Amino acid sequence: MISVMILGNCCIINHLYDLKKQILLIRMYLGPFSSKPEILMDSVIHQKRLIDYKIRKQVLSFPSCFQIQTINCCNGHCLMCPKQQKTEDTGEVMSKTLFLKILKEIVEENISHTLIHFYLQNEPFMDHDILQKIRLTKELSKNKIHIELVTNGTFLSEKVIKELRDITIDIFVISVDAYTKITYEKIRRGLDFSLVLNNINNLIKQDYRGNIYIGFVEQKDNFAEQQEFKKYWRNVARRSKKNIYPYITQLSNRSGDLNFFDRITIKNNYVKQIHTKFMHKLIPCSVPFLDFNILANGDVILCCNDYYKKTILGNVSSSSIKEIWNSPKYNHIRHLLINQKFHSLPVCKNCSHFSYS
Repeated sequence: MISVMILGNCCIINHLYDLKKQILLIRMYLGPFSSKPEILMDSVIHQKRLIDYKIRKQVLSFPSCFQIQTINCCNGHCLMCPKQQKTEDTGEVMSKTLFLKILKEIVEENISHTLIHFYLQNEPFMDHDILQKIRLTKELSKNKIHIELVTNGTFLSEKVIKELRDITIDIFVISVDAYTKITYEKIRRGLDFSLVLNNINNLIKQDYRGNIYIGFVEQKDNFAEQQEFKKYWRNVARRSKKNIYPYITQLSNRSGDLNFFDRITIKNNYVKQIHTKFMHKLIPCSVPFLDFNILANGDVILCCNDYYKKTILGNVSSSSIKEIWNSPKYNHIRHLLINQKFHSLPVCKNCSHFSYS
């Protein structure tokens, strides 16, 4: 832990220009993602941009990370998601005209190390055109834009798997969150454990060549299964000779929108609390400095965890990404966060990212 703190201070002193120190720091947080050189470099560059803002007080003129909700719908009612507290999803699909407007602006800006997450508070495969949109993104950007896709795995039919073989998805996460069927059904309500495992096995057998990350959000109900989960998927990777990685992440209270977070979360130990405090002094939340979150209707929300739309910064139907990104409202939020005044922001004041207990 001391070595991590020293490393962090070195990064500040050198403005993160020492590549070896950058890679060590990012590897520590990325886990399995760090095995992919281009994704590792994306993360190094993104962290450098964040530190640059702290030094120069000026954000990059255009975002480098996007989360795009192409459909406002999900077929699950997962324990750790505020959507299961809300009324039914609208099922609104982003219009093709709006999607093309967004994509063309991103491609034309040609910002290096751009990453698009094709999911946002939804199940992306409920949009039947999601893979065509990903393919178009790769074509228009000449494969420069990296893609991340997170799915619950229920829609990975044989037809979808065949399409996936011809598309490059740089980070492909399938959320499972359990080792046993009993635990899965507690957490991923409304979804079928056997179906998801069968779909993953078919994906592996069908010669999918990309990296596959099996997601596990750590919480009380699955904590006892974490080691077995990791062991199982590492064995699957070894037997199949495929790039399959267990991917463990911490539970978030979704900017305070998850009502019973305290009942299902695992409290941090003292060492983790100290580490969290230190990292927030070093690097605050990166979202307003790097990320741009677009809902299916074109609304831009500050944070992907803002399920109740507490802060809307504009709409890309009527404004450009660049106009919204450089607006006085966005810059005021950045100023507050970089000065640790997160309690002044509705989305941030109750967020577990800023909680150390």
